[in-house]
Amino acid sequence: MVKLLLFVLVLGVIFMVMRASNRRSKPPPTAHKSEAMARCAHCGVHFPRAESVSEAERDYCSEEHRRLGTRS
Repeated sequence: MVKLLLFVLVLGVIFMVMRASNRRSKPPPTAHKSEAMARCAHCGVHFPRAESVSEAERDYCSEEHRRLGTRS
């Protein structure tokens, strides 16, 4: 009975060591590249600056909001 318990204990230690070594070998997750954001002067929605429609140093989320202008 003691031999069986010792065998189970050794298997448990081996299992824990293998799990710990697998955790360390994985590379850290890569960070996403951040993108410049803009805020629509009409509705206030934030969106990527590359998708903006600009006029007079103001950014808009769509052509319609550019046409409507800044909301008061």
